[in-house]
Amino acid sequence: MRARFFRRLFLAAALGGLAGQAFAQGPLDGYLKGKGVLDLAPSFSVNSAHDFAGVGGQTYPVGYKGSLLSVFAEYGLSKRVDMVGTAAYVFTASQSGLQDGGLYLKYRPVYRDMGGAGRLGALLGTGLSFPLANYEPTVSGALGQKALVLPARLIVQWETPIGLFANLTAGYNWRFDNLREADIAAIRRERPDYEPTEPADFATVLFRAGFPAARYYLDAWVEWQRTIGGSDYAPDVPDLPQAYGVSYIQTGGTAYYSENGRSGFFISGGYILGGRNTSRMLRVTGGMVFKFGGQR
Repeated sequence: MRARFFRRLFLAAALGGLAGQAFAQGPLDGYLKGKGVLDLAPSFSVNSAHDFAGVGGQTYPVGYKGSLLSVFAEYGLSKRVDMVGTAAYVFTASQSGLQDGGLYLKYRPVYRDMGGAGRLGALLGTGLSFPLANYEPTVSGALGQKALVLPARLIVQWETPIGLFANLTAGYNWRFDNLREADIAAIRRERPDYEPTEPADFATVLFRAGFPAARYYLDAWVEWQRTIGGSDYAPDVPDLPQAYGVSYIQTGGTAYYSENGRSGFFISGGYILGGRNTSRMLRVTGGMVFKFGGQR
């Protein structure tokens, strides 16, 4: 009975952690706002999944439902440098509250005019993702893994003369969070031979194409995440989802409209096609964008 309880507890946390990290695509894109310009974007997302892929790629009929209130802010420190901040508040049937956020910097050392071929830019990005509150990642309904992550990104973007763009973003993410002794001890009460696996680093590749115009923006993207190492979910085997090695392929898109160029609204979505220690999760998001500073 207790083993079944732990299995439900930790799997729910794993599904929630996946929802938190997998659909963000990262806060670092191929555009800069310009010195003194602030973009503020609150949004609300609904996440749902019906199954979970664990050890050996086997799929288990365990679902997840949760909502997420997010705030994204980006400010132009200079012509070449932007600062980005994110925060998330989670709503589920069993737990609500602040969970993960982050602070990041983008720097564009290269932005070349290619004449009739458009412009080619290269950006570098880094920062830190961290928990905003002392929540319990092993409690059912947690949307984060309480992970401490340092990302490094290389972003290459080609912008055509008519506005179409293609973006390739490659990154590596170092995990600095540690498993808590209390959580390990809880597992060992059900699984005395448990040897914990530390959270593993992971790599990501994102391809995005889109079209920005005066009043609207459209894009579509596909993202790969690969983790070498980490543990794997297995039914009736208590474990810590913080240590799961998560790999996946996901795809999605965004549509944005603005009447005046200073504020607008967007809808976006994403779907995980499959992977390791992941669910086939669907996200639907709606939000607003407000622009401050710059030329009017």
